[in-house]
Amino acid sequence: MSAFVPPTPRRPWGHRLFFPAAALYAAFSVPLWVAGYFGWLGLGWTPALHAHEMLMGYALAVVGGFLLTRPSRTALNLAFAAWLAGRVAVLGGLPPMIAAPIALAYPVVLFAVAGVPFLRAAKSSHNILFGPVIGAFALAEALAWWGGDGGRIGTLLALHLVGILMLVMGGRVIPSATAGAVRQQGGVLVERVQPRLEWAGIAGAIVAALTVVAGNVPWPLPWIGAAGAVVAGLTAWARLARWRTDAVLKRPDLWCLHLGYGWLGLGWLFLGIERLDPLSGGAGWHVMGAGALGTLAASMMVRATLQRESLPPAFSRPAIAAVGLVSLSAALRVAAASTAPEWLMLAAALTWAAAHLLVLWVLLRVPKRLWV
Repeated sequence: MSAFVPPTPRRPWGHRLFFPAAALYAAFSVPLWVAGYFGWLGLGWTPALHAHEMLMGYALAVVGGFLLTRPSRTALNLAFAAWLAGRVAVLGGLPPMIAAPIALAYPVVLFAVAGVPFLRAAKSSHNILFGPVIGAFALAEALAWWGGDGGRIGTLLALHLVGILMLVMGGRVIPSATAGAVRQQGGVLVERVQPRLEWAGIAGAIVAALTVVAGNVPWPLPWIGAAGAVVAGLTAWARLARWRTDAVLKRPDLWCLHLGYGWLGLGWLFLGIERLDPLSGGAGWHVMGAGALGTLAASMMVRATLQRESLPPAFSRPAIAAVGLVSLSAALRVAAASTAPEWLMLAAALTWAAAHLLVLWVLLRVPKRLWV
């Protein structure tokens, strides 16, 4: 009888580390920021720091969990340590000359372990886009520290880069998954790829991002950037309108993604408005950052975790509630940006925290596969 050979333990998945960290970070950092905003805590966190951490901290943690599918244990640990060190350096109030290089380490490491391999493995012009966009986060981080304007240029560039990633990733995942659901119902999703609309939207988003890097250059760059953002938003909506949302209303894992992509189209339109006439209270930033990013990130984290653990992508009630609460939080925060009472900001923060604690709870309860 042959000797028993135990199965080889599989390489670690990035989602097991980064997704719970992102959810936990989102749940606690936003209420702490709002508490500081109202003067309840002497944290000294500025709006620029809050925006920076939602993008370079929360959003890039989600990106890391999504892209680091089968890294080596050393690469995964290095990436997570760099992410964690960056959060400690920024929120701990270290001097900029010390905090800046520490914060820059994670975008650089992420590009090295995820962006560069993506460039090497890309077999089409569609996929090759991911590498440069991931690498551009290092530029955004550098501009946030050394680009002047209080870090606004770098943070706004990061917001645009997150928007581009959502535009591209969502534009692949959502129609593909929706087509499968429609096929199970005996139908066909005819308008699935829509390459012309896809490339028009991507081109508009890239133009908008490039004009951000130019800084406070006068006319016509702001108008060009605004036009690019509007094109990205309108094409996102046009694509979504053809993805048969009505056919997936019984599939929460899919209509949650559709909801997020709807927010994304609105977010790009608001970014276009912001370029020409900045909105009060950061309304435009929060449509993209809280509405689109929050809804898509929560949905993607739960769905990707279920799929990578070889489980059906069926959303539980807590998962559905979490996505709904994220969208509600975004709506409350945008409303708070107008002349509405400031208690709406507190309500938005608490709703956001509750949503991400639910996401964390769902993620931690997903059974883990032990072997390849």
